[in-house]
Amino acid sequence: MVKNRFQKILSVIVEIKPGEEILALLFFFYFFLITAPYSIIKSIRDARYLEDVGSIWLPLAYFLTAILMGFVVAFHSKLLAKIQSGILVIFSLIFFILTCFLFWVLFLERWTWVPVVFYFWANIFVAVLVTQFWILVNDVFNPREVKRLIGFFGSGGILGGVFGGLLTGFLAKFKISEFLLLIALGMLIAGVFVVYAINSRQMKKAPLVSQIKIRGQGKQEETSGLGFKDCFDTVKKDYYLKLLAAVVLITWIVSTLIDWQSKNVIDQRMSGLKNLIAFFGYFNAGVLILPFFLQLLMTSGLIKRYGIRFNLMVYPIILLLGSLGVAIAPILLFAIVIKANDKSLSFSLNQSVRELLYIPISPDVKYKAKIFIDMFINRFAKGVGALFLMIFIPLRLGIQLRIQLVSLVSALFIFGWIFLNLKISREYTNTVKQKLEAKWNRADRLVAEKVDVDYTKLVFDTIESKERSSVLYAMHLFDLIKEDKLTPEVKKLISYKSDELRVSSLGALFEAEEATLVPEVDVSLDEEVLKKEIKEIMSLDVYQEVMEGYFEKAVADRSKEGEVTKMELAKAIGLMEPHSPLIQKLEDLIQDESPEVSRYAMESAAKLRRREYVPALIQKLHSPVAEEDAGAALEKFGPKIVGTLADYLGDKDEEMELRKEVASILARIGTQEAADFLTWELAEDRGDLDTELIDALDGIRSKTPEIQFQEPVIKAKTAKEVKRYCETFIRFYESQKKGEKDKAGRIFEKDLIVFRLNIFKLLGLIYPHEDIFRAYQNIRTGTKDSVAYAVELLDNVLKREIKDVIFPIVEDLSLEERLRRFQSLLEAFPDI
Repeated sequence: MVKNRFQKILSVIVEIKPGEEILALLFFFYFFLITAPYSIIKSIRDARYLEDVGSIWLPLAYFLTAILMGFVVAFHSKLLAKIQSGILVIFSLIFFILTCFLFWVLFLERWTWVPVVFYFWANIFVAVLVTQFWILVNDVFNPREVKRLIGFFGSGGILGGVFGGLLTGFLAKFKISEFLLLIALGMLIAGVFVVYAINSRQMKKAPLVSQIKIRGQGKQEETSGLGFKDCFDTVKKDYYLKLLAAVVLITWIVSTLIDWQSKNVIDQRMSGLKNLIAFFGYFNAGVLILPFFLQLLMTSGLIKRYGIRFNLMVYPIILLLGSLGVAIAPILLFAIVIKANDKSLSFSLNQSVRELLYIPISPDVKYKAKIFIDMFINRFAKGVGALFLMIFIPLRLGIQLRIQLVSLVSALFIFGWIFLNLKISREYTNTVKQKLEAKWNRADRLVAEKVDVDYTKLVFDTIESKERSSVLYAMHLFDLIKEDKLTPEVKKLISYKSDELRVSSLGALFEAEEATLVPEVDVSLDEEVLKKEIKEIMSLDVYQEVMEGYFEKAVADRSKEGEVTKMELAKAIGLMEPHSPLIQKLEDLIQDESPEVSRYAMESAAKLRRREYVPALIQKLHSPVAEEDAGAALEKFGPKIVGTLADYLGDKDEEMELRKEVASILARIGTQEAADFLTWELAEDRGDLDTELIDALDGIRSKTPEIQFQEPVIKAKTAKEVKRYCETFIRFYESQKKGEKDKAGRIFEKDLIVFRLNIFKLLGLIYPHEDIFRAYQNIRTGTKDSVAYAVELLDNVLKREIKDVIFPIVEDLSLEERLRRFQSLLEAFPDI
């Protein structure tokens, strides 16, 4: 009961699910207990350095910090290879607790070298602890959870920065700043207990907080190679990680240039250690008050609503405008305003979005990448920025001109930053996609890719005809030869157990003299001679006259032999020239009561492709026995009969099953015209035909991705399917409350599955088909994490107005929350 009440209170400010509240709060306080001490330490660091060393040497400090961080990363990587990640976080906190106390003692001695060493130590402090915090976040939560909760976590860090800054300013004002490091030390001690609680909680679900397997108990596992070179190589060989490293590099170069601008201004306008400490304390707190509310109340919503790309653009564009403003009008106060914006957005929206970019990376790779990028590249970027700034040290330039020049350099870097953000947002979607496996393929597509159905059928018909009719056998061999499919393997197959079999000539069929056109099948066939002789026979006028008489006798014969004769005739007509008089007789054979005769006749009709056969073939779609062969024959007619098929499809007087079969045939023909007819019919909202029409359009999209669909029609139909889904779900929910689980529940569940599949098929017509169906398959059959990655992929593929409609169907929601969202959707489009 207490947990439920607590979850309801938190849900007012953050979208939190039952069971997440304790862990979310632990991460909130963990980040608070890192950033609050850092805000204190940072204020002391900057004030001491400016007072004792001076702002002119800041570039040198940036550069030396970058070099030092290389050694720190290498050492930290070796520790990670030997110590469990959760334990290492606690050891890191203990190390900084002890060294923080040591610096408090050293500052009392007032040695001149202490502020310099403290400056380097403070940078190592933030790089190590903040990186470790986000590693824990990435390991514990999946992408959808992070998107919901990252604003809450981040607000804990920002609140810590505000608290630490205000406390620093207050104590410095009352000249008791000597105790600040002891207060920071106490917060870090509290942080140890919070991390221990996180570890303990996660140990109940998994062996380690981190899903990365670390070397332990004498057993070498996956991430034993966590040295600096291994981390560097991991980033180097992955395009996405290289983009991410480049983004971080430019981000911190720009931040370094802006930091230099603001501190030069402060150094010129302010003096005295107490005053500097107080100023930095209040400044660091003041610039974080707005980001705190932004992070707590808006960041998760902005990311969820507008996606990765939009939010990646906000930070650099604001800094670009500010830098260009300083370059044009070098007002000193403007430099401080830019620093405030830099700090505000860096610790709120930008930090949250950048951490999301790590989510789709596999755990072992992610661990190495964050070590290299967040710990080394972060500080290396300051070194690069320092090199640019050191160019200005020997130049005799006024402070305003220096700021102008640095602003122009910043603007150039920001243009590159914006370009990289656009690239990495696209690559992020590809990386999420790689996390999702395709669970299955369309059966028709799989068969088409793996099996040549017509060829396989012809081979089996050839084998079957050997015992039935030597004439049919000869004609089947002729088809194989004509298609260049009579391979040695097929010859061996069809001659199996037929050593003495001879094929009589076609002349026997026509009551003419026998002539051996095809030798024994185990003797090499002169295929070119065979094709030539058959073609010559078929073109003879006398042959056509004989065949007409033969046809009349065969039709009158009702015996078993007569049925075989009609099969031979049906097959033979398919080999004739289009002007042959016998062509007109084929329609009678299509309508023959014998399924075998009709099948051969339909195959011949497909070869000849004469329009007069189409009505007879369409009528055969009524027959369960013949509908498959009739459909295959009509498909071979191709685009020339699309209009005729569309007439049958739109005819309400025709049987529904026939219209469904026609929709399937149009899909197999798969032209733009066929797609247009199917879409027009879909727009008519036929009801019972909708599922077949949607499946037909999906079949075309799957087979021919370049086909274009009418987006307004598809969107309107998608909205209608969503409405049907919502209405069915509400009825399902009500039936469950009434206890009708067996009777109504199964019907509603089946309908919901059909509607959801239809929705995704429709989306696949106007969005990348493979992406949509990979997401659907993982939502349908996947684990919790695969569902989360599937929704994340949709979040980066779909437009916002579509996401608002689709996400209530696919997101992990309670029944009550889903019901509430569906009711809201129904109110949004009541007239559909």
